[in-house]
Amino acid sequence: MAKMPEDCIDLINNAYAVAVATCDGNGVPNVVCCSMKQAPDAETVMISDQYMNKTLANLKANPRMAVTAWDETHGYQVKGTVTYENEGPRYEQVAAQVHEILSSMGYDFRSKGVCWLHVDEVYSVTPGPDAGARIA
Repeated sequence: MAKMPEDCIDLINNAYAVAVATCDGNGVPNVVCCSMKQAPDAETVMISDQYMNKTLANLKANPRMAVTAWDETHGYQVKGTVTYENEGPRYEQVAAQVHEILSSMGYDFRSKGVCWLHVDEVYSVTPGPDAGARIA
């Protein structure tokens, strides 16, 4: 398992949203924008599922995911294998946090489940000569 650099963790945690990519069993890609996300440690990215349909179907067929986060100057792409939870203490904790955040913004969305991406690879998406380089 690879480890994200601290800067990558900070970028994921502080970006308004990240791009989340999956592929179905035939390799057809799907990319969505997710704002309920967190990198709780250097080896894990959490993505909450409020209304994933195609993404969840893709993960059932092919449990690989890529997450990309960036700002005005630099960015990272994180790839890994996903486990999905829709019950248990970790799910309940995330669901409560998501509900609190979204309801404070006037939304009535609830977390249906949680994607736990286990980091296998980290790449730079920063413009320049090292764009696309694997860093972990």
